[in-house]
Amino acid sequence: MIDLSLKQAYDLFLFDRQTFCLDKTVENYENTIRYFCNYITDKRNCPLDQVMLSEITALDIKEYIVWLRQRPANLNHPFKESGGKLSKRTVRNYTKDLKTFYHFLVAEGYAEDVTSSVKVIKSEKRAVVPLSALEVQTLDDLFRIRTSLGCRNYCIVHLMLDAGFRSHEVCTLRVQDVNFENKFLVVHGKGSKERMVPMSRNLRKHLYEYMHIHREQLDSDVYFSGAGGSPLTDACIKSLFARLRKSSGIGRLKPHLLRHTFATCFVFGGGSVEMLRILLGHESISTTQIYMHLAAVYEFNENPYEIDPIFFNTYRSRR
Repeated sequence: MIDLSLKQAYDLFLFDRQTFCLDKTVENYENTIRYFCNYITDKRNCPLDQVMLSEITALDIKEYIVWLRQRPANLNHPFKESGGKLSKRTVRNYTKDLKTFYHFLVAEGYAEDVTSSVKVIKSEKRAVVPLSALEVQTLDDLFRIRTSLGCRNYCIVHLMLDAGFRSHEVCTLRVQDVNFENKFLVVHGKGSKERMVPMSRNLRKHLYEYMHIHREQLDSDVYFSGAGGSPLTDACIKSLFARLRKSSGIGRLKPHLLRHTFATCFVFGGGSVEMLRILLGHESISTTQIYMHLAAVYEFNENPYEIDPIFFNTYRSRR
């Protein structure tokens, strides 16, 4: 067995992921495995290229996970203050990525699987409370939709809220993906899979206004741009939602909450779970079925948000 340095192993793993993973997935692996590399180099007090794989033990892995559970959140973050602890979900994701790293090394014959005895912490199951119609109106009131930026941000929010887009899917939306004549959107989802979603009347109106009145002339065919005409990124959307969260006072506001709201309201309005699975781009219907429970709880919401009737043959209005 060839004894690689940790740096060589790290580089080889990333080269391998780049052959079939999305750029965002590769970037995620790059960050999470780098955290482990930094921990090991600090512990050994030597450069990454001088730490050999054969020197790393199961005890090192377990001590790393203990360190993660005690590590302050946002440590060394350029914009956020550190404090509190990493969530169980974050620790779980870091651990799973590290096990994936070692599975690759084992498969390639570079290392023994020192992670085989490492258990993955259970993630937290937090209640998801979809947005109400009043909260959506609070958000909408923040946008100056007659301006380029205001119209863009309104469209970003409502692509998630009224079409179930993920953040990355908003960023990758292209001009040719918006079919105004036939009222549908082409979504570039996970795993390079495309799906089509009906375009609501309200969303269609504002996407048209942005396209023909506010959108800058770009060399790229991406629908939305960031600062200076650069393509919109996930970081731009995170920054936008941080501002919206502060201005609206909706503390639980995150991009994925809008997708949750869309899905919950779809089931609440009478849509089938199988159709929702297709609209959301889920592989398994078991992933989609969580919205049955959320829709049942949503029955008690005095001011539910209603998505456009374009999604239903018969829309069960609660008003």
